[in-house]
Amino acid sequence: MKNCHTLLLFLNVFICSATLQAQNIKSEDITYYYFRLPMQPLDKSIKTYQINFEAPFEAKNKQLQQEYEQQTKEAGEKYVLEMAEYNTQVKVAETRYDKELAEYNKKSAGEKWVEKKILEENNKPVKQLPQRPYQPVVNKPVLQTIYDLKLLSNTYIDLEGFQKTKDNGLKILVTLYGYDYSQPRVLGENSGTSIYYHTEFSYRHPMAVKVNLPDGKELLNLTPSELNIYKNYRGNAGGQQVNSEALIKSSEEKVLQDNLFFMNDLLNNRYCFSKVKRTAKLYFIKNRQDEYADLTKAFNEASAALPTMQQDSTTAKENLKDPIVIWNTALKESDITNRKARIDKDVTIAICFNLLEIYFATANPEGAKPVLDKLNTINLSSDDRKIKMEYDLLFADLKKRQLNNK
Repeated sequence: MKNCHTLLLFLNVFICSATLQAQNIKSEDITYYYFRLPMQPLDKSIKTYQINFEAPFEAKNKQLQQEYEQQTKEAGEKYVLEMAEYNTQVKVAETRYDKELAEYNKKSAGEKWVEKKILEENNKPVKQLPQRPYQPVVNKPVLQTIYDLKLLSNTYIDLEGFQKTKDNGLKILVTLYGYDYSQPRVLGENSGTSIYYHTEFSYRHPMAVKVNLPDGKELLNLTPSELNIYKNYRGNAGGQQVNSEALIKSSEEKVLQDNLFFMNDLLNNRYCFSKVKRTAKLYFIKNRQDEYADLTKAFNEASAALPTMQQDSTTAKENLKDPIVIWNTALKESDITNRKARIDKDVTIAICFNLLEIYFATANPEGAKPVLDKLNTINLSSDDRKIKMEYDLLFADLKKRQLNNK
């Protein structure tokens, strides 16, 4: 009886272990492109656009440079006059000294001795020259970097589905306000045995964008707050000397590029039917048996179809139909209260996330609604809640775009 009890206990542990192993959920990152509708679709008659850049600080640069040159000129002219006056005063002083010295030298040695020893007077003349003027130094102004604005417009702003032209079309004006930064500081870190130094400074590169319709009506006038906030640079700790000038220059180049990419995405997001890169997770069950062969098949087909969305969205959507059917069929046997169920709580959540990704890729918020509703009935972990909230936002945005494009 004791042996039988031991055998039953062993079998129970083995079954539980097999169940846990059977539900070993794994994920794989899948990168694909989905097609995003514009948030503010334009009239279909608008097919072209023109892009211009302006940099108001160029005029300020010119003003500062002119002031510097004028100050340098005035200081130079003043110095020339002062040197002329100085040279005149030197000649007068030397003439006076030579005369006084000549008069002094006429005195006898006895007279000089009496003045010095008896009268305690030292009447020997001393040459007294005026103070030489200082060469004035005018500090050079700190000027903003001048960019090739035409090159920027040709390189960074590209509205998908529209042709860039100089003819009448959508008019876009991007304003650059210049690179703004604090002077780098070198700060020390005490590690206990040594002090390591790192460089810190803050920076920003504000920009604005205006969009006008071909008839001149203003469509957008925006200075994105994201580009107006100071970012902090903090270098790695070390003992090497940092070239602050090179550091600032490289930071300026990077933030300029980042902000122009931001502007390009902002414009495409609002007005263009565009392809957007996305990296998502698809979940599968790692299992040696055939218990989850259906889910494995769905995962393989979906992970193969998603990356082909960009090349052939119609075929990709057709190939995603079977995985959708398989996952929805599996959800029908979901039992989130039974840890031994084939489709237990964890597998149910994984299937739901897979379905949400496919429904998003195929722009199907109606299909996603029952899946989101099901997740609302499950006590999710903090990580799963975060994922679910991200899908809530994605589908809310998708529905808004679909409504705006009707």
